Amino acid sequence: MIEMIIVTAVIGFLFSITAVSLKNFFAPTSQDTALTIQSVLKFGYNNALLNNKTVFFNLDFDKQEYYLTRVERDEEGIREEKISGIKKLPFNNKIYTAVDFSGKKISENTLKIPYTHDGTSSDFTLLVGEIEDIKKSIQIYRYGGKVKIENGENIRTSSKDLQKVDYGIDLREDDNSQNSLNKY
Repeated sequence: MIEMIIVTAVIGFLFSITAVSLKNFFAPTSQDTALTIQSVLKFGYNNALLNNKTVFFNLDFDKQEYYLTRVERDEEGIREEKISGIKKLPFNNKIYTAVDFSGKKISENTLKIPYTHDGTSSDFTLLVGEIEDIKKSIQIYRYGGKVKIENGENIRTSSKDLQKVDYGIDLREDDNSQNSLNKY
């Protein structure tokens, strides 16, 4: 009887380890999802630079799908051409909200993040996970194609209390600047 209990416990332990491995095989982790999106964003940045054209990262919040398009110009005008297939986000790691640098939250319809021909983008943070449990924050930087993955909800926004910097070029005060310009 004791041998049966030990064998059952060992089999149960092995089954629990296998179940966790199979779950990760069938349902990617938030880190896997964030890394995949990071690689797509970097591909969009590189594609914009190499082809000297604007590339958009398109994110459909309603369908939880994303894809890349490139702006093409021909005799008929300007059009967008898909340069990647439509990828569906996993059921356990959705992008619920995108936050721009000013703090505005976008969580419905379609978001288009551009990479211009010189690689310039827009500052955004994409929140990945479940609605009440944000597991990863994907931070997209405006310059240099930088995409950073942070744990938890870590939103980059502009600071309201930025100090005015005096470079010694223009010593006029802000309220008098228009009046001073009128003198010239």
